[in-house]
Amino acid sequence: MITVTLFNRNGRITGVRAVGHSDLAESGNDILCAAVSTLVQTAYLAISDIAGEVKYTRDKKSAKFEFEVPDGEHNHDADVILRAMRIGLQDLSSGYPQNLKLEET
Repeated sequence: MITVTLFNRNGRITGVRAVGHSDLAESGNDILCAAVSTLVQTAYLAISDIAGEVKYTRDKKSAKFEFEVPDGEHNHDADVILRAMRIGLQDLSSGYPQNLKLEET
């Protein structure tokens, strides 16, 4: 099972951790793992592009990025990107409840 944790502070997502494997197919051929990875990686790249340096770690089983929500105009952009990521993850989780767990702290 993939577990995606969204870290929240003051009503905003400030970090994401994705751990595990969906076990729908072998590693490298799993559409759910690919979809989750794409959503998380795209959010990371977009936040990095607008906000600058973002702390990011990745290994074969997990990806994690955390950041301080940027001020001003970038704050709004980061919120939009992360809310879009959440919507995509919620949709995947509802379609694959035995394989993807989405939690928020």
